Amino acid sequence: MSADDPDPAAFQDQPISQLLVKVATRCNIDCSYCYWFRDASVYNKPKLLGAEVLHRLLQRIEEHLVRNPLIDFPIVLHGGEPLLWGVENFHRIAEACKGISSRTGCEIPIAVTTNGVLIDDDWLNCFEAHKISVAISLDGPAHIHDAHRRTFQGAGTHAAVERAARMLASRGIGAIALAVCNPAYLPTDYVDFFAECGIANYDIMIPDATADENPPSIAAFYNGLFKLWLEANRSESTVNIRIISDMITALLGNTSPTEGVGYKPVELCTVMTDGSVEAHDVLRIAGDGFTRTAFNIFEHAIDEVRNEPRWKAARDASIKLCEKCRHCKFMGACGGGYLPHRFSKKNGYDNPSVYCDDLYSMFENMQSVLESHLYVTKPGGERLNVRDALPGA
Repeated sequence: MSADDPDPAAFQDQPISQLLVKVATRCNIDCSYCYWFRDASVYNKPKLLGAEVLHRLLQRIEEHLVRNPLIDFPIVLHGGEPLLWGVENFHRIAEACKGISSRTGCEIPIAVTTNGVLIDDDWLNCFEAHKISVAISLDGPAHIHDAHRRTFQGAGTHAAVERAARMLASRGIGAIALAVCNPAYLPTDYVDFFAECGIANYDIMIPDATADENPPSIAAFYNGLFKLWLEANRSESTVNIRIISDMITALLGNTSPTEGVGYKPVELCTVMTDGSVEAHDVLRIAGDGFTRTAFNIFEHAIDEVRNEPRWKAARDASIKLCEKCRHCKFMGACGGGYLPHRFSKKNGYDNPSVYCDDLYSMFENMQSVLESHLYVTKPGGERLNVRDALPGA
């Protein structure tokens, strides 16, 4: 597929292959940039996913896996703050999924994304017992984290979250720290903090914004972050910064594992606390009720969501790029940027990312550096820099 002629038809319809399950619609802290509460309709949903919804959800999952012979079917427990659902409910869903796996032959890995404030030994035991992967929201050092992630009384949460991150690391529980980039600070502030904490697997995510907004430039931050990543990985210890590894993966022509990088359809399916089903939850940044559908797990099989108009419109938009993106040399690697960042009230998703210029700069810088580090060996043993080996060089 050329950058000048992306063909959405190249992506064949596939069964839904992962679920985002909203087990709580409320949160115990008040983050200033949270996309979830941009849409006030979340307050109309039950606070927690109840027993009846969980029972029906598990039935639908098993039904789905019987009909579709998938190798694995990841489930992410999400919120709000998912730990508000309670540790016993985590045990309950994990045990039920083990039973479904044994009957269908499909692995069901479970992950959770949490602010970490509630993590204690009982939670660690649960994560460990069921091999639950943990993503913990930690915005680097205290002066950055506490500027945005505070309690409802205005106190910072950094001390509690850092303690939780260190507890996870001490137990060897698979965890990734999720930070949101604040370009007012230097990338070294983040990298040095995570190194000091012994956290080698983390992400520094692009702040959410629609095409109607005017967020600050992020290119200088991420170009600096890439340089630090290179320096860190020249040493014996390996540091994985997810957004950097995803962009490199995409630049080298492979499929990035996360939905924000690369040209591919976004086919995430979100189950709400009342059993209703929506598209990607981050699309809520578009406004009140924007993700609402008439679809639910009580009346519909999971895969039927593929025919739901609003879900299908979001999926199709993820691969039907605007004209500027279709003619960009980084179309395949960038994929138009993260779908929510392309939304405007006037054109829907038919826009470049609000971070388009930044993304172009980031990919261009990364490509230039990678080319200077990559070599090919010709027959006879001659070693050439990849730029000199390319056709037309």
